[in-house]
Amino acid sequence: MSSDEPSNGDLVRFPQSRVRPSAQGRPFRTLGLGPLARALGAPIEQATGHWCSRCQGIWYGYLLEVTCPVCGSRQG
Repeated sequence: MSSDEPSNGDLVRFPQSRVRPSAQGRPFRTLGLGPLARALGAPIEQATGHWCSRCQGIWYGYLLEVTCPVCGSRQG
């Protein structure tokens, strides 16, 4: 590893929305669209699905939305 590469402690994991659902195999809730997707009227086919571990559901956002529209969590 060269001196200009970050060590593991320096890495910032992004995006948090890539977290695997903790309850795989259990039913999940559909949490709807994020505020930007709603404001732009984006079709669901253009939105990106994100897992919210607090709500145990999937919500759909447009572009770089990262906040759950139900609980406000940004941690996936």
